[in-house]
Amino acid sequence: MERKYDDFMNHQKKRLRPVHGILLFVLVMVSYYTIIAWMQMKFGMYGLAMTELYLLLLSVGITALCGADFAEVFPVRKPSWSKIFGTLLLWAGVYALVLPVTMVIAWLFPEQMFGTSSALNDIIASVPLLISIFITAVMPAVCEEAMHRGVILHSLKSLKREWLIVLIMGLLFGLFHGSVWRFMPTALLGGALSWLMLRTENMVYPALFHFANNFLPTLLSFGQTESDTAASAEYLMEFGIPVAALGIYVAIGCAAPFAIYTAGYLLRREKGRKVPYFPKEHQTFWIVFLTVSSVIPAMIGGVLFLYGIFFDDSLWQMIRQSPVENFTVFLRLL
Repeated sequence: MERKYDDFMNHQKKRLRPVHGILLFVLVMVSYYTIIAWMQMKFGMYGLAMTELYLLLLSVGITALCGADFAEVFPVRKPSWSKIFGTLLLWAGVYALVLPVTMVIAWLFPEQMFGTSSALNDIIASVPLLISIFITAVMPAVCEEAMHRGVILHSLKSLKREWLIVLIMGLLFGLFHGSVWRFMPTALLGGALSWLMLRTENMVYPALFHFANNFLPTLLSFGQTESDTAASAEYLMEFGIPVAALGIYVAIGCAAPFAIYTAGYLLRREKGRKVPYFPKEHQTFWIVFLTVSSVIPAMIGGVLFLYGIFFDDSLWQMIRQSPVENFTVFLRLL
């Protein structure tokens, strides 16, 4: 009798539709250019914390108002070690892919990219490290994921096509961060997070991915003084990234294909079920594809690095101008 009642109650709960997710996104974006912008300008890092709480309250509120099942919209289950490792490896692989993309954009538009980074570093470093980590890494992993991988992704499931959902979620995540120059990197991250959520049906994993992605830059920003950050940003805005450094970043992309594929393998594994690393019917294809897609960025990066060493004066000019200080700036690029 009790089971029949539970089944009846679950049947009575409504599913979120695409209009609900889009409505939430539009409401948040309108808020960003009104109340949220004011909060962040007025309260700095604590304004950012208020923003995250606002996103969480909106996500929970629209789920409650629509009568949707919280367990379906925000599924949280005990994680497995295999999927935890797979999630972290997926983050590393996607990071290796996003990093070259980000640096190519920064090479083309240094003033816009490094000007934003400098301002953001100053805000992050304005509070103690633990508070900064909590606000910039822990809270987004919960609050932003509740919005994007919770309400919005769940509302789009009626579209049925996984690739379309991942594409839309990536575009929305890119728009959400409000920067033309960082749209492509954040869209790639949003797509990866959404694919991870669809694969695992467990919000623990995208939250872990999001935390890892935000934790690293937050931690690194505390290794620099405000004057060092300003000097680095000023130099990079004026002279841009040396071609040799750009080559190193592009070459890092060679790690992405095998890392992402291996992450997918770990996420497919289930306890008590043997899963082959390469499916037998497509083994040759995957070996060739992964090898070629790893070799190409390594070769392009190598060519750019050698060109930068022998034909680009910006690297040597940076070192000659002030050998110790400017070489440190170059190392920070890596």
